[in-house]
Amino acid sequence: MLGELYEPHGLALETANAVLEVKHPFAVNVALGCPNGCSYCYGPLSCKVKRENWTNMRTPKEAPTELVRKQLAKMFEKEPLLSMSGFPRGVFLSFFTDCFHPDNRKNTEDLIDYLTFGLSSTQIATSSKLGIYEGEHGSYRIKNGISLVSIDERFWKTFEPNAASPKDRLKSLCVGHERGFSWLSMEPYPSSAIWKQDLNKFLEEVTFWGVDLIVFGKWNYDKRASTEEARLEYKTNVNVLVDFCKSNKIRLHVKSETLDFVNGGKRGR
Repeated sequence: MLGELYEPHGLALETANAVLEVKHPFAVNVALGCPNGCSYCYGPLSCKVKRENWTNMRTPKEAPTELVRKQLAKMFEKEPLLSMSGFPRGVFLSFFTDCFHPDNRKNTEDLIDYLTFGLSSTQIATSSKLGIYEGEHGSYRIKNGISLVSIDERFWKTFEPNAASPKDRLKSLCVGHERGFSWLSMEPYPSSAIWKQDLNKFLEEVTFWGVDLIVFGKWNYDKRASTEEARLEYKTNVNVLVDFCKSNKIRLHVKSETLDFVNGGKRGR
C-alpha cells in the first residue's frame, strides 16, 4: 500500500542493498508519480503509467508516518522481540517519487523523524533531485542521496528542467557528506550518442563537493545506449569509475544490468 513499508525486489532491492548495506531492507513510497517530469524517468514504465500522467502525483490517504506506525505496532504485537532488535534495519525513501518535492517534504521528514526516534539502529536512505533531509534528529543515520548524471546545465534544461540545478544538487551532496554520509545516483548515465561529456571532469567536480558512495547505471530504453559502440564506452566508464573511486576512497556500486551489458551480455533495455 502506498505510504507503507514494503520489501523491494529486483533492481530496487539491489539499490537499497547497495546504499543501506543491510540484508533485508524495506522501502516506503511517500507518493506515486513525480512532478519533476524528467524525460528519461523509468517510473512510468515501472508502474505502467502513461508518461503524461506520471507528473500528477498521488499521495496516500493517511500520512505515511501514521501508516508505518500502525504497521510496526502490528509487527511488534505479533513478534515482541523485534522491537529489541531494532527491526527494520534499513528503509529506503522513495523509489516512485521525489521524496523531497515540496508536496512530499513534510511527510518525508516526519517519517524520518519517527523512524530514527523509534528505531534506534535503523538506517534511512533518501533519493532526490531536489534536496536532502534538513532535520537534526538522527542525522548521522541518514544516507542522503542525490541523483545527478551531468553537471552540464544544458543537459539539465533539456532533460530535467524541473529538478534542482546541478550546482544546487552538488551543494546538497556536500551538506549530506558533512553530516555523515551522502551517496550519488549516477543513473541513467547517458552514452555519448545521447549526450557528450567528460566523465573525469564530472567525477572531479563531484569529489570536490564530497561523496561517500556512487551507484552507477547505464541509460536504458534507448537504442543509442545499447549499441556495440555504447558497450565499449560503458566498459571504459566503469573502469574509470573503479580506478577513481579506489584512489579517492569512495565506495562504488555498478548496477548488475550494466555489468552484464559491458561484459558482453544482452544489449540492454
